[in-house]
Amino acid sequence: MPAITTDPAVALTLWMQLHDSAFPAGRMVHSHGLEEWLATRPDADADQVAAAVLDYLTHSYAPLDAVITAAAWRAAPDGDALCALDELTASYKLFDNARIASKSSGRQLASAARSSALVDGFGYLDAVIAGATQGHCAVVEGALQAVMGITVRTAVLGSIRSMMGSMFSVAVRLGRLGPLHSQRIQARHAARIVVLADQACLRRLDDVYSSAPALEVSGMRHETRSARLFTT
Repeated sequence: MPAITTDPAVALTLWMQLHDSAFPAGRMVHSHGLEEWLATRPDADADQVAAAVLDYLTHSYAPLDAVITAAAWRAAPDGDALCALDELTASYKLFDNARIASKSSGRQLASAARSSALVDGFGYLDAVIAGATQGHCAVVEGALQAVMGITVRTAVLGSIRSMMGSMFSVAVRLGRLGPLHSQRIQARHAARIVVLADQACLRRLDDVYSSAPALEVSGMRHETRSARLFTT
């Protein structure tokens, strides 16, 4: 499938729309275990919150989801290959917390992209919206950005950057981090995100992994809470 635009400036504008926090992609309802992690650490300061988020990106999101995003970018628009990536992603999402966040965000992203006319005539998105494939967010993000005419490196950067912003937003909304402090942390670690993206673009699919035990345990405990702000 050719890109929906041959103008790189238009593609970049659409990319910014996709990763804008106002785009209804479903990312903002998930804390990925951070809500429970914060609840059990009432004295955690801004540096500890930053370390937890960056460790999650470094040891879990980048070596798994970001690699899948790069692979989906390369596979688009091949529906069979993208569905196979959904199956592969599912095999690494071992807990309900992780599976729910990954699949619900992916399906919401696919639905929002179609409803907002960001893309059109993309069979894989139809399969995701219809529930014919699991539609994990990493796969949907990679495929969408390929069709939008974004380079693979920029696509992976956007994916990691969106996850980082979403997780820091969790801490802000829970009153554990100030908005400007969050922005300073993100700016300070911009070069690190670039390194993670470059590594993800080079990593093979047979070398993916995810290791974030503290947030994974927190995510499982979060499922049993009767009162919570975030879905996961």
